[in-house]
Formats: sequence, structure tokens, C-alpha cells
Amino acid sequence: MTSVFDNVYRAVAGPLSHRWLGGLHTGLTIKGLYLQWKVAAYLRQGGRVVLDAGCGPEAQLAAMFAGRYSTCSFVGWDLHMSPDVKSVRPQANMSVIESDLERLAAVDKYDLIYSIDVLEHIDDFDGMLDRLVKALRVGGRLFIHVPSLDQQSWFGSGETETLNQFRAHRSGDDHVHEGFAVSQLKQALEQRSVDVLDARPTFGRWVALLKELFSRGEARGIKGIGLLLLPAVVLAVAFEILFPPNRGNGSMILGVKRHGATA
Repeated sequence: MTSVFDNVYRAVAGPLSHRWLGGLHTGLTIKGLYLQWKVAAYLRQGGRVVLDAGCGPEAQLAAMFAGRYSTCSFVGWDLHMSPDVKSVRPQANMSVIESDLERLAAVDKYDLIYSIDVLEHIDDFDGMLDRLVKALRVGGRLFIHVPSLDQQSWFGSGETETLNQFRAHRSGDDHVHEGFAVSQLKQALEQRSVDVLDARPTFGRWVALLKELFSRGEARGIKGIGLLLLPAVVLAVAFEILFPPNRGNGSMILGVKRHGATA
């Protein structure tokens, strides 16, 4: 029975992860759905050069996008990269860089830069934003998602991520900022001549509940918990997109670099 379940899970989860979601970790799925909502139409135009700033060891979202948008090129940049990602290039239009983002020195190179839950790990928040904006071409998009300052939990403060139970603690894992308010992000981008297209809280009450259920289920070793929760996650995120929450555990912003932007 276990082998049958495993085979069915792989048959369903593989295409969902690689083609549509980037992974079935509920937190990643939620943030990935927000990102796709904001950038999919832009990428469908083709010819975009894209930077995933802080892509994670597996560069899952960058790999998913590279498979779907073959006329765009993608760079995954992270302090720690998986050896498998570095040695195997599943798509010719994707490359990875294992380095500190503080070494980013590109100027007017990328049409889209997205950074998901990275800036809270970087001490020099302002300097990092300067580098991201400088690396963006005029008219290019910048998508940022970070934890918010207004964190609330369904199951109390003891609810934690389980990622580090599966690997050793690494440099860059710790938060050096508690989070960022949406208003703080808007002000920071506007000061750098980036026009804000959308800014809102994410991970409102019901989306946050699903995220916490996933974390608790994963901690208890429930197989396929991400796939089991997926239908509810998609519906909850869609509802949250249509009816933005007044507060949430995350903050999202999308901006476009205008002529005369300086960093």
C-alpha cells in the first residue's frame, strides 16, 4: 500500500512541482502563487532576463519558470546552492550563482527581479535594495515578499518552521529583521524612483492557518501533507487576492523602475 501511495504521489506531485508550483511546501506554494499572479503575463511576452535573488538551495521557482518560459533566461542566486542544481542544468535558459547577494554588482541587466523572504536575512536592507534597483533595467519589474511586522499564529508562538530539522544550520539562515510593514516597503521603493504597482499584506488569517497546518503536519511526518492541503491553499490564496486582508503575516510589493531611477 505504501509503495502504491508513493507511486501515485510522485506521478501527481512531480508535474505540479516542476511545471506549476515549484514545490509542494505550502509556504513556498503560497508565495509562488502570489509571484505568478504578478509576473506571469510579463514573462509570457518573452525575451525577459530574470534574477531570482535568494533562490534557495534548490532554485525551485527559477527552475519552474525556466521550464515554462523558454524564451526568457533565468538566474538563480543564493548563498548556498545544492550540488545537484550546480551540476545539472535541466534547462538551457537557466544558470545559478552561489554567492552572497551583497556581491551583486550588475547595472541595468535584468527585466525582472524577484526576492522572496530574503531581505529579512540581510543586515544592510537599504544597501541591498540599492543593488537590486541598480541591477534592474528601466521599465523592469521588482517583486519583493517578506515577513510582516504584524505576526499572528493560530497555534501559539511555539509554531515554527521545520526546515532546519533536515539539514545543518547555515550562515544566512537567521533573521536580522523581524519583518517589514507594507508602508515601509512602499516608502523604500518610492525613494529609489520605483513606481509601486501593488502593495498588500499576504498570509491573512485563513492562508496563515493552512501554512501552520502544513508545518505541524510535516513535523509529525504526515506523508503528502503539502499535496493534501493544495486545493484549499489555491482557493484560499485566490480569495485573498480578490479580497486583500487588512493584515497578514507577509508583506508583498511590486514596482516598476522608471526613467531617472537612482540607487
